[in-house]
Amino acid sequence: MLKTCYFVCLSFLLITTGLVRCDNDFVFDFEANGWLKLHSEPATWTEALLKCLNEGSVLASPLNPGLAKALRTQMAQLQGSDIYLGVHDFNSKGLFGSVEGVPLSVMGIQDAAKDCITMSADGSTSFSTCTNPLPFVCYKKNQNQTLNRCDYEYRYNEQMGRCYKVHVREQTWTRAYELCAYEGGHLVILNDEAEANIIKCMFPANEGKQFHIGLRAWGAERIWTTIHGESINDVFNHWDTNQPDNWFGNQERATFLRNGKMDDVQPWTVAMFVCEKSPKFFPF
Repeated sequence: MLKTCYFVCLSFLLITTGLVRCDNDFVFDFEANGWLKLHSEPATWTEALLKCLNEGSVLASPLNPGLAKALRTQMAQLQGSDIYLGVHDFNSKGLFGSVEGVPLSVMGIQDAAKDCITMSADGSTSFSTCTNPLPFVCYKKNQNQTLNRCDYEYRYNEQMGRCYKVHVREQTWTRAYELCAYEGGHLVILNDEAEANIIKCMFPANEGKQFHIGLRAWGAERIWTTIHGESINDVFNHWDTNQPDNWFGNQERATFLRNGKMDDVQPWTVAMFVCEKSPKFFPF
C-alpha cells in the first residue's frame, strides 16, 4: 500500500502521495525507497558522477521498477530533455553496469554501443558519448533515516532554527563553498557566540583542527565580510591569539578552530567544513 505523508512547508501546505519534498533539494520517494535530487543544469557524465558523490549519493540508474518510475517523475520537470544514467563501462571496456555494480541485464537495458547511457522521459534508453552535457538525478538509498525538518544528512538545531551538515572530507575553501551550494545551502556563517559554540561542538573526536566558514577578506585593505556581504563587525569575530596575521600576504579566508576562535588561511588550505541551510518542511 502506497504511503501518504503530510507536511507543512514554511509558506504553504504540501500534500503528496509517495513523496516527501524538501523544496528543490532531495526528494524522498517511497517506491524508489530512497532520496532523489534532480540537477537540471547540464553536466558531462563524469561531472555528474562527482557532484552526486560529493552529495553522499550516486548517479541514479533504473535499478528496479520503483526507481525507474521515480526517475520518470523527476524528468517531468525537464520539458523533454534526456538525463544521464549511472551506467558506464569505464572499469572494463564493453562491460556495462551501474555505479553500484548492477549489470545491464538486471535493469532490462540492451548492451550499449558507447560508453554512457541516457534515459528519455518515456523511460527508453539511448547510447551517448559521455562529454555531451545533460541533466541528471542523484540517488541515495534509504537506510532507515528518520525524516526530519532538514534535508538528508543535515541536522536541525532548535536553538538556531537552522540545519547543519559537517563534511569531514577536507577541501579547499572554494571547493567547500561549491559543495554547500550544490546542496542548496552555504558555508556556515557564525552570526554570534551562541552559534559559534554550537559549531564548536560539531568537531569530530580526534579529527581535524578547523572548519572552513563563510568569511573572507577583500582587497589590499583586507576588509572582512561574510559570504552574504555582512561586515565582520556584525557577526562573530573572535580571532585566535595574534590572528589574523596574513602570513605570506595571501591569507584571505577564515577558519574556525577547535578552541572556538578564528584563524586566517590561504585559499588553497584544505580543511573540514560545515554547510548551513534553512529548514524546508515540518512534520505534523
